[in-house]
This record gives sequence, C-alpha cells and structure tokens, in this order.
Amino acid sequence: ISDHQGIVGIENHITRIQSLMNLESPDIRIIGIWGLGGIGKTTIARKIYHKLAPHFGSSSLVLNVQEEIQRHGIHHSRSKYISELLGKEKSFSNERLKQKKVLLILDDVNDSGQLRDLIGGRGRFGQGSRIILTSRDMQVLKNAEADEIYEVKEMNFQNSLNLFSIHAFHQNYPRETYMDLSIKVLHYAKGIPLALQSLGSLLYDRTKEAWESELQKLEKLPDPKIFSVLKLSYDGLDEEQKNIFLDIACFYRGHEEIIVAQKLESCGFSATIGMDVLKDKCLISTLEGKIEMHDLIQEMGQEIVRQECCNNPGKRSRLWKVEEIHQVLKNNKV
Repeated sequence: ISDHQGIVGIENHITRIQSLMNLESPDIRIIGIWGLGGIGKTTIARKIYHKLAPHFGSSSLVLNVQEEIQRHGIHHSRSKYISELLGKEKSFSNERLKQKKVLLILDDVNDSGQLRDLIGGRGRFGQGSRIILTSRDMQVLKNAEADEIYEVKEMNFQNSLNLFSIHAFHQNYPRETYMDLSIKVLHYAKGIPLALQSLGSLLYDRTKEAWESELQKLEKLPDPKIFSVLKLSYDGLDEEQKNIFLDIACFYRGHEEIIVAQKLESCGFSATIGMDVLKDKCLISTLEGKIEMHDLIQEMGQEIVRQECCNNPGKRSRLWKVEEIHQVLKNNKV
C-alpha cells in the first residue's frame, strides 16, 4: 500500500492501537495487528512507528519480515534490528537491550518458530518496551503471547470512496459522471484498501468505456496484483487445508458450519482443526453459525481452481458454474 497516501481513516486505527499499548505501564507489552492481506496492516504499523518512536529510547521497524528472512537469513535480520536499537553500543548486546526501553515493530510475521528465533522472550528488552507484530495468522500472535490483538477490518463505504477517489481522480470525491461506475468498483473491492488503490490507479484518467471494460473483465478474472497478495495466505496452508478452503470457496460459503464440517469429515478431512486454521488466517469467519468469506477471498479460491486447466473445465478438481457443468456433461469431458 503506497506510503504517502496511506489509508483514509487510519487515525482511528492508530488511536485504538495506542490505547492497547498502554504506554504509561512499565510492563513489556506485545501487541498484535491481525487482518487479511491488503487490509493495510503495514501502513498502520509504519504510521505508528513514525508517531511513537520519539517516545522510546530507541526503535526499529522491520518491514516484510518473512521476505527479509528468506532473502538474508534470520541471523542477518536479528543483527539488523539489534544494531538499530543499540546504535554504537553493540558489545554485550543482551545486557544493553535489557536496559533499554525500545519500540520494535515486526511486520508480516507468519511463522512462530522464526519469530521465537528473531526476538527470543520479552524479558530480553527493558522495562516499558513495546513490541508490535503484524500478521495474517492469529495463531502466530497467540504463540507470541501477545497481550492484545487488534483486528483490522474492511473500510466503510465513505472511507472506501475517499481512498478510491484519491487514486482514480486525484481528489477526495469521484467526478459526478463517474459516480455510478465508482460505486460498482467499491462493490467489487468490499473495503480492502489494496483493491481500492490498485483499481483506482489502473483506472485513473481513462474513459468511461475503459472503466466498463475493466468491470466486465473483473467479472471473469481477478485483478492479478490483488490475487497474488491474497493468495499468499493460501500458499501457507498444507494440502488438506488447501482442499478444505477450495471446497468452501466453490461450494459451501453461507452454509451451516456444523453441516459443512460433517460433510468434509465424511470425505476424510480433519475439518475442525482445518477450519480453525482458515479462521486464524482470515480466509473464513462465521456469523450466526454460517460460514462467511470475503468476496475477493472466494474469487481467489475459485481462480486457483480455474487455473488448474483454463480451457478445459472437465480437467479441473471442482465444478460449480451451471454452464460449465452442463458443457462438461454434454460433451462427456469428465
């Protein structure tokens, strides 16, 4: 998410997270920021860092921890933030850290083992220190014994409209003649900042015909940038969890959770733990006993199945569109 324009309404997030941090307390507190990909966790973490770093003896912000570790290894990532926190006083680093009140923000942590290696226990830092972790995985934040976990939810209509307009029109509100089309884009993005920014930038300074063409295309295919960010959560699942997710995306959204679990169990899946993991990773939720799923997450799951064989539906693992089922049965292509 672009840094200079950030998220409309971000101050509300900052205020709530700041109150969870309880800055007056001498305790060492760990705060988790949790939400699905593209929801704005990194932007929020960055803003908190710039706002609150001056209140601490020293501070460090590590963006894209997962990527950093893959690229440079865990030892390099740990040394980097320690040298930022300690400056020139690197000798006896463990003792020195224990004496310092630090602000450490680690963005996009999705592996509990790596996180343990990266920061050790909270006792490593001085009194009054605050550690903020952003993750798409609730279980990682629980394993880190976070004192509080803040969920970043989808943006409301007004903030969505403002954010989209900043990117699509370089002003806070859509042009009048584009209002209906803008609302269609908002309906598609369903409050995810990444989608609003990505589509806004794509449609900036284009004709209404081009907008209509893009909306028509989105009915058939997801935007590749949004798809790849959301798919990272799917990529972190094991094979059985992936199958449970794809079944729900194709067939079971809106169904009773208990009945879906029974159906999946009868197919040999360990459905209870599998569905718990999907909830932890923001891929599904439940409301009044029914399975909920964000439109763009469902679209991502269905696109994964479509890509198994783009031109021949009969070779895919799942079929859910009536016309494709009819075509496959008619041509005997299963």
